[in-house]
Amino acid sequence: MESSTTVERVLTSEIDNSDGVYLYLEDNEWCAYERSAYYLASLDVPVKLKREVVRDGYDVVLLKAMLPADNMYLLLSPNTVLKLVADDRLLFRMNKVIEGFSEWKESQLVRLPA
Repeated sequence: MESSTTVERVLTSEIDNSDGVYLYLEDNEWCAYERSAYYLASLDVPVKLKREVVRDGYDVVLLKAMLPADNMYLLLSPNTVLKLVADDRLLFRMNKVIEGFSEWKESQLVRLPA
């Protein structure tokens, strides 16, 4: 994640995200943050998780899930509908609501290196 505009876009999308998987193209990987990362993990999509620390006078710790762009195939298709396609981002809508994000994030942050 690079610019404050990108951080703002991610935070705005994820704050009340109840059924969307927002993917952002960063280098050669599709990246999902926070609830979108949780939804991917809940759908058994093989992702690599890491902490993303945003510093702008204070620390914001986001969970980031990464999926290689060249391995991107419609893993999500049985459970989602593609709603947005742009050069650097995708949006899938999920067919069901998945609860438990806060507990999942807390457990992942304990496991991941600081």
